[in-house]
Amino acid sequence: MRPHYHYAAAANWLSDPNGLVHWNDEWHLFYQYNPDGEHWGNMSWGHAVSRDLHEWEELPPALTGDALGMIFSGSAVIDHANSAGFGAGAMVAIYTSASDDPQRQAQSLAWSNDHGRSWHKYAGNPVLNIGLADFRDPNVFWHEPSARWIMVVALSALNSAAIYASSDLKAWEQLSDISGGDAPGEIWECPLLIELPVEGEAATRWLFKVDVLRGAPGSGALYRTGTFDGTQFRADPQGWLALDGGTDFYAAIAWHEPRDEAGRPLWIGWLGNHAYQGHLPLQGWRGAMSLPRRLSLRRFGQSFRLRQEVPETVVSGVTLADLGQATVLAAARIELPGDRDFKLRIADAEDRILQVERRASLLLVTRRDPALPYLDTVQQLELHGPGSIEVWLDVGSLELLANQGCAALSVQDRLTGAEFALDYWIAETPA
Repeated sequence: MRPHYHYAAAANWLSDPNGLVHWNDEWHLFYQYNPDGEHWGNMSWGHAVSRDLHEWEELPPALTGDALGMIFSGSAVIDHANSAGFGAGAMVAIYTSASDDPQRQAQSLAWSNDHGRSWHKYAGNPVLNIGLADFRDPNVFWHEPSARWIMVVALSALNSAAIYASSDLKAWEQLSDISGGDAPGEIWECPLLIELPVEGEAATRWLFKVDVLRGAPGSGALYRTGTFDGTQFRADPQGWLALDGGTDFYAAIAWHEPRDEAGRPLWIGWLGNHAYQGHLPLQGWRGAMSLPRRLSLRRFGQSFRLRQEVPETVVSGVTLADLGQATVLAAARIELPGDRDFKLRIADAEDRILQVERRASLLLVTRRDPALPYLDTVQQLELHGPGSIEVWLDVGSLELLANQGCAALSVQDRLTGAEFALDYWIAETPA
């Protein structure tokens, strides 16, 4: 049974979102995709488009492997000024070519002049090759103050990222580094550098996000806030923060534009985890995306926290449930009070269980699956003060936003019984 309101490909393996770009009134979602099966391999760029971020049309794969290797993660931009020479308004993909022989990762280009329906790879690929085996996942954006393209790319085995600049998307000059020497975990992937509004202030701040493959808390996604002057990212002193308290929010990147009236961009992540994704039961397709979320920063004293909000338009038609109502649903958005303890239990006919429980200042999520004991986990999220908790329940996943969107917890699960076989109820935790 497939998700009701999260994007999943019709068949085969799906993971990291790639190349998020908006053009011609369409939101483009590219993603890591195996056109040949449900396991990781033969990495290509799958492709879907939407006009409202709710209904998605899956298109044929955009980029597939070539003599330079598989097509790993990357980004896409609209080259309005024809800086690369592919035509004014060309959609340009910047991605990692991952070669096995010799083992090397380098950055390459492809372009489209028909709104992403057909693609041409640049004859001069790769455009950035420093001879490393772990050099991947470029995220590129136009930096208006310095009038040039900026790329942030992971030096994965070194737990660092490099910032490059270019005037034409082809010749790249290294500007600076972002070090992860004090960050938890190892193997950096999918970096993002983006300017965000600070709520209630005229000022903005920059966010640097990176995903850590092993050893980082929660889903492995970490972030820092700071400033960026077009050359160097200078981090605020508050240190690294875990982005998601669950285990299944990875590789999120943003549509840098357009933004809403508050200046907030959108991003989307993969509801998956490489530690066990390949062990999940075969069902013809594997992997789904999170809900798109608006991004901003909120000040807490001298520090900042990332705030995420799910726009109502992307979940149009999702059933709303009242507190305390016992209902049988396949999907629900539930507003829960944050000023008292509660339990939320979700189960199916095969006794696969997700239980959400608030205890004082902690939100605990327990999941149990007799058939998949490696998914049996308890995750927790720290809560701050009263307020509502948004619970987005869909077939196979649960996303929670708390602390007015400044804390998140995302998990996938095998809650895939017969349609409308999910039931839930809410009860106060005994004193």
